Amino acid sequence: MHAIESAQTAEQSVIGAIILDEKSLNVVIDIIKPEDFYFAELKACYEAILELSRNGKPIDFVTVLARVTADGAHDKAVMKKLLLRCTEITPSIRNIEQYAKIVVNSHKARKVQETFQSYMLDGVSAENVDEVAEKAMSELFEIAKTRTSKKLQNIGNVGLQLFDDYSKNEEDKIRIDTGFTKLDGFLKGMSAGNLIILAARPKVGKTSFALSIAENAAMAGKTVAFYSLEMERREIYERLLSKRAPIAMNTLIDRKFKDKKRPPKIRTEEVNKIAETIDETYKLPIKINDNPSCTVNDIRLETRMLNNLGLIVIDYLQLMRSSRRYDTRNLEIGSICRDLKCLASELGVPVLCLSQLNRVSDENSRPSPSELRDSGSIEQDANKVILMWCTEKNLDERGRIESKTIGVDVALNRRGTTGVTLFDFNGSYMRFVELDRVYEEEKSFPAWSKKRENTIFKN
Repeated sequence: MHAIESAQTAEQSVIGAIILDEKSLNVVIDIIKPEDFYFAELKACYEAILELSRNGKPIDFVTVLARVTADGAHDKAVMKKLLLRCTEITPSIRNIEQYAKIVVNSHKARKVQETFQSYMLDGVSAENVDEVAEKAMSELFEIAKTRTSKKLQNIGNVGLQLFDDYSKNEEDKIRIDTGFTKLDGFLKGMSAGNLIILAARPKVGKTSFALSIAENAAMAGKTVAFYSLEMERREIYERLLSKRAPIAMNTLIDRKFKDKKRPPKIRTEEVNKIAETIDETYKLPIKINDNPSCTVNDIRLETRMLNNLGLIVIDYLQLMRSSRRYDTRNLEIGSICRDLKCLASELGVPVLCLSQLNRVSDENSRPSPSELRDSGSIEQDANKVILMWCTEKNLDERGRIESKTIGVDVALNRRGTTGVTLFDFNGSYMRFVELDRVYEEEKSFPAWSKKRENTIFKN
């Protein structure tokens, strides 16, 4: 009962403050909506105020009363008494923002109660518990999230804010670099609110590349949330361990450091390297979630609780599922991309999302953004699109694959430049090394060529 009385007082104070000073509407118009009002008569008053504002009419006691009673739905004497009451009990026009927040929070509290009551009435069974829980979490987040609205601003003020950012090096706070100099030269950083798509065909090394970027961001002091929908967390960590130790992946997977047939000195060295690397990475601010059924809402609910969050990595897009149902997979992927874009903006961090490319006859040809799998809207929603492919295999003296030369193409960049950077990728140690050579497609040899002539590169 007390909560309802408090909400009523706050609603009356909002209406009263606007009637006493119509400029007060500008303070709360993005905070409070008509549906936030609990009392129908006060909701009607606020709707009348908004209509007057839209039509450019003055807002005062007389105009609001005339508007709210114009259609005959409300008694004039009753509404006159209500509006007088609103103006009389308003403590201070200057505190209208606080009154509006009380109204909004009261509305949220009612919605939470209604949500729980509806699920209790409908009942939850063993068969539908996961679906109900997912739906409930989605609804509760929609209730809890803060409304944000960007208003029109004078372009001169935008310029002053930008100049202030330049002076204070504010870009450094919202820009995350990959840690690869030439690639960062193209990207100009992964900025807050950016959705960056990193796409490749299978077995090119996109997970290891994304993990290297995550590691570099973490070493720069930022918290990284790594969502692996394909691999378990131990598999992800083994890649990091192999790279940093360095110990070959096969040695870790086969536990060769425990094989007593091998020289004791080598085994001891490997065990020491593993122990030292695990100790080094213990405080590395990378959080890993390997839930294969992760949704955007799951990521949102978890990451908004992290301190100093700098980057979210998702591996990979085509394994994600939406909490809503769609007629086609293309529509679902498009919706997930838009949700990820909104997530990046809400949290003020870049989201690096891995994606698959459609299979083509020549799996080693340079890909294009049009090959992004399942949805054409991926390219539209992304701020940056990075494509990876293998340009050649590098063979050792015995003809075995020693490493691969990987092309990393910044194919779409809404804030920066485009271009290709070449990397040497050693799959045994999951290590990417940026090369000084420049990619020239028109002079390159056929894919998977065993030759390594300097004529396809220029220094």
